[in-house]
Amino acid sequence: MGIAVKELLTLEYFKDYHVIAGKSGLHKEIQGTTLLEAPDALRWAKGKELVLSSGYVLAQEPDCLEEAFKSGSMQGTSAMMIKRGRYLDEIPQRLIDLFDQYEIPLISMPFSVPWMELMSQINTAVMNRTIRRFKVHSNNHLQVSDQSYKVQKINKILRAVEVEMKFPAFIYDLAEEKSYYSSPDFKRITESFGLSESDYWEPSMPYTKHTLCDYINMARIRLINPGNLEGPRVSWIIIPIVMEDIVQAYFVVMESREFIDYYDEFAIRIAFLTLQGVYEQIMIAENMGNIGFENFIHLALDYTEKDAKKLFYQANIQGISVNTAYQYIVFHQCNEGYNARNERNTFLEAFQQSKLGKIGKIAFLDENDGLILLEAEKIHNSTLWTKDTTTELLKEFQRYIGLKFADMKLEFGICQEEKTLLEVRECVKKCQKVLKMGSIIFPEKDIWEYEMLGPLTWIEIPENELKEMLRKYRELMEEEKNIELLKTLKIYLENNMNYSVTAEKMYVHINTIRKRIDKVNDLVKIDWEDHVDRLKMEILFNVINLRKKISNSFRIDIFFLSDCRQSPGICRDFYYEHCFSGIIELSERRCFL
Repeated sequence: MGIAVKELLTLEYFKDYHVIAGKSGLHKEIQGTTLLEAPDALRWAKGKELVLSSGYVLAQEPDCLEEAFKSGSMQGTSAMMIKRGRYLDEIPQRLIDLFDQYEIPLISMPFSVPWMELMSQINTAVMNRTIRRFKVHSNNHLQVSDQSYKVQKINKILRAVEVEMKFPAFIYDLAEEKSYYSSPDFKRITESFGLSESDYWEPSMPYTKHTLCDYINMARIRLINPGNLEGPRVSWIIIPIVMEDIVQAYFVVMESREFIDYYDEFAIRIAFLTLQGVYEQIMIAENMGNIGFENFIHLALDYTEKDAKKLFYQANIQGISVNTAYQYIVFHQCNEGYNARNERNTFLEAFQQSKLGKIGKIAFLDENDGLILLEAEKIHNSTLWTKDTTTELLKEFQRYIGLKFADMKLEFGICQEEKTLLEVRECVKKCQKVLKMGSIIFPEKDIWEYEMLGPLTWIEIPENELKEMLRKYRELMEEEKNIELLKTLKIYLENNMNYSVTAEKMYVHINTIRKRIDKVNDLVKIDWEDHVDRLKMEILFNVINLRKKISNSFRIDIFFLSDCRQSPGICRDFYYEHCFSGIIELSERRCFL
């Protein structure tokens, strides 16, 4: 990338510069400058330079330019400027003819102009031209939920990079897991070299890395072919786009034919800064939009019929459809040392980086509680979505939070029902109940679903009473002999407290059942005539994890009782094996012998 000679000379600064030869080459592009102050200086020319001379070397060595044309070193340059006056009164005709022949513009310039000033003007012209190409106009109507602005601007910048530099470029957005290309050429080159997209920032092949600008972490990566060290090597320029110390995306420019030049580096830096500005604008808009969405949620939670007009008005401002269905999740931050809402920006970054951020919205309800909404349509469009997917995504979000806040602990209550925002109050209350009851009944978990609570979702048991009931029964479960009593109690309740039916179901004498229930009464004070107490007990058996342990014990008993009638020897051997292992007490199984 550079600037055409003709375009440069149209600038006001160059009004006293005159083309005296090679006018047919004014379209040539200048990609750098070099000084001709030694007869053989052009032997180090790279190509596409603007050659600058005071005329002194030409006065001392009149044939040096002719020799440069003969050697071919002059033909690769884009133009030459010679100061008129002091050292050369006029340009020899033979040189004018050579510049016309090879279509290289020869320009006469004022003698008094300092080289540094001239070079600065050229650099400024190139940068201004590039900035105009990359300019991204502001959008006053940017909506948080509307990603078209971001896509549009990224694509525009990438296309400008390829047009300006003739090098294809791409961006990989880590949060979206999405790639943006300047043209199909980038993908074609990637495939031709057997590369994957992640190879651009984490090469899977041997490579070298050279830092071009440490301030923005701009670097050149070149692959090494161990089998052909002297052969061609693919290379690219990479710059991470970082927001608040978090890499948001990678900006890559492929050096498909040759290394970028001096002015190309300018263009890449300008493109990078423009892209960084786009990401900053999006982040600011998302943060502002999140606050607006949060305010809308608080309005919806206090919504009454008389507020309907105001609610719909605010929804319209936020670009939210109140008819969109969502799955509701309430989260709670448990560590008293944190105020999650005070860490809003970092908290939201973790959310946006997680997969939840792609299909959902988040709002704080107070200092350490918040609401996550997962859009039902996006859930249904995911062919791999199962009931466990929500839990997996929440665990991923927990990991992202853990990376940013070492001691922050989140718990979640999930309501799988899909409801619109007009029903947000009802859904939040359900999720809050799931959080409260789940933490009591299943304290080993930190993610609870509405369905896990069974009847507890619609029956009200005071929190202190529920905790006390659970404490008693968990203490009972610590002793193996009490499992038999609780199992008997479970079957007794299932059979309407009928001793005979319970004895028949358990294959024991009715007096054994009476004794076991009496023992239960001694351990747990229950008023069996109180229907509410009985219902609470039955609910506990149907919900808490005591059920599994009791049920497992019950299945072993049934195995013994059913098989001993047909194969008493096998049953006896199996029974004694488990007796000695301490799993079953001999005194409880005399009927087998």
